[in-house]
Amino acid sequence: MPSRITRSIALAAAFVASISPALAQIPNFTLPPSTVVGRSLNSTGPAQAIPFSTLIAAMLQSSLTIPTVNTNSVIYKGSTSGQATVSAQAVAGTPTIKWPTTSGTVPTSATSPVVLDSVTGIISCPTCATSTSAASPIVASRTLAQTLNLASFPGLVTVGYAAAGDGGGATFKNVGSAPFIDAPVNSITFTAGSGCTPGSYFGYDPQGGTGQGLEVNFTIGGGGTMTAASVTGTGGGGYTVNDVLTFTGPAPAIPGCTVQPTIRVAGLATPLGSFTDAVGNHFQIVSQQGAGVANIRQFGAVQNYTHAGGDAGATNDSGAIQACLRYVSVGSYFPDAGGYSGGVCLVPSGASLVCNGLLIPTSVTLRGTAPSGSMLKQCDADNINATNFVNLGDPSSHKNAFCATLRDLTLFGGGSSPGSAFMVYSNNTQCAYSLDNVNIYSVSRGCIKYEIGYGGPSGFGVHGGLCVPNGALSPSPAINLSGNFSFTFDNNWQISVGGTKWSGTGIQLGGGGTFQMNSGAHCENLTICVDWDGSVGSPMLVSIISNVGNAALDKYVSVRTGSISPGVNLQGFSANGTGCNVYKVATTSCVSTGNIGGLASF
Repeated sequence: MPSRITRSIALAAAFVASISPALAQIPNFTLPPSTVVGRSLNSTGPAQAIPFSTLIAAMLQSSLTIPTVNTNSVIYKGSTSGQATVSAQAVAGTPTIKWPTTSGTVPTSATSPVVLDSVTGIISCPTCATSTSAASPIVASRTLAQTLNLASFPGLVTVGYAAAGDGGGATFKNVGSAPFIDAPVNSITFTAGSGCTPGSYFGYDPQGGTGQGLEVNFTIGGGGTMTAASVTGTGGGGYTVNDVLTFTGPAPAIPGCTVQPTIRVAGLATPLGSFTDAVGNHFQIVSQQGAGVANIRQFGAVQNYTHAGGDAGATNDSGAIQACLRYVSVGSYFPDAGGYSGGVCLVPSGASLVCNGLLIPTSVTLRGTAPSGSMLKQCDADNINATNFVNLGDPSSHKNAFCATLRDLTLFGGGSSPGSAFMVYSNNTQCAYSLDNVNIYSVSRGCIKYEIGYGGPSGFGVHGGLCVPNGALSPSPAINLSGNFSFTFDNNWQISVGGTKWSGTGIQLGGGGTFQMNSGAHCENLTICVDWDGSVGSPMLVSIISNVGNAALDKYVSVRTGSISPGVNLQGFSANGTGCNVYKVATTSCVSTGNIGGLASF
């Protein structure tokens, strides 16, 4: 067995052998020839012990390098599994760390709102929401939002306008699986009922289901049963397929029925504003801040019509605009029963091509930014005899449409030959100002026609704006008014024709009611301003107050037939060169010329 001394010598020899390569790397530390390791000095002579502390101090006089380690990377073994590798940086400031499952670079900076602590390396976001319930996301567009899982968000906002028609700049509410307000009913079925009074019925409001605002027209045949039914008006909103509606109060019941018919919702149109996200959540478009105002671009309007590109170079915005009008029309129950309905559909500055006309629902205003700032161009292909460009109220409902109005818009007609349709038509709207600062360039149509007056006597007003017939194309008259209504044109409203004098008539008055034109309303550059028909059973009473004529106007008021006294009144009228103030067709005579200071009746 080796002695204790022998074992000690062996251990010392092994230690020295192990550190010799390291010692060789220490600058200025060499072993001269004949040096005996173990002495306190580097010299010849008897062996003398070196204290271990002295030896270590000599070893650590300068940096220690380990040549056997790969200096391009350092590998850290995991205590249980995996390893991390730190590699030399290829570019200053970009050292690479390879983790067990991936690789990347060590960050040296961060972009706001993320913050990188340069001392600790901690990444934080002190201004970020810490939960999805704390804030609603902002998404680039409605199209993108449909591809996302937004289940945890109560609402969101789309920035939009990145692409035309992307439904931009809108606010949406997560309503889960609730039906969309802007998905109107587009098809129905019915049960026939029995014992009902035969006839045609218009504008009935069946009750029930999950929505509001559905109106139907239907026929009760000779056998007392419903034989046909169709959706009229906007189609309502908020309904669910298979909803069953009945004819009960506050809507009138169908008279005479022993068993009332029912209406079933069979189909809904796809909403153009609201959307469904990637996992089936319904996001309902909402008016910002509850203002009841929606923008046609939120429903996909493009507004890319240009004069140079014409109809062929533009997108038809009719569907988007009508969707906006439908959406703002949906309210809660009947206003007469304490509910509400109606709102504003906004047309931003720009020009939209519109084909096949528009319907303005009850209590809804289609409003632009300024009379010349927002323009709707009618398609040239629209039927010049059958398609009125804008209908104020649903003409097929046969009931009143309170304050279906236009405001701050330009309407520009289409077509290339004269037709019998009009740019604005109504048989049922009732409002003090149905048109407010609206400029109408009628082209191949008339400007305005009002007739019948379903819902009873009331008022129809035009406040400011223009009617501009095309001297070569527009039919006469430019405006046709009848029905037992009170018609008012005021605030510098005018009919004006550029170029050669137009041989047509500005305003033709039928029977019933009254007509008043005041506060600077006037006609320019046409043959007759107002054509009054005294042959009808109840001629209109006409008052023209504080108006001014025009040297390029032949007759301000022309009385075609019948006795006119006291049907026409002029007060504070400036002839301004008008050929004749009041002309009688029956006697081919002018009964008034020149200025009229007070009240004159004819």
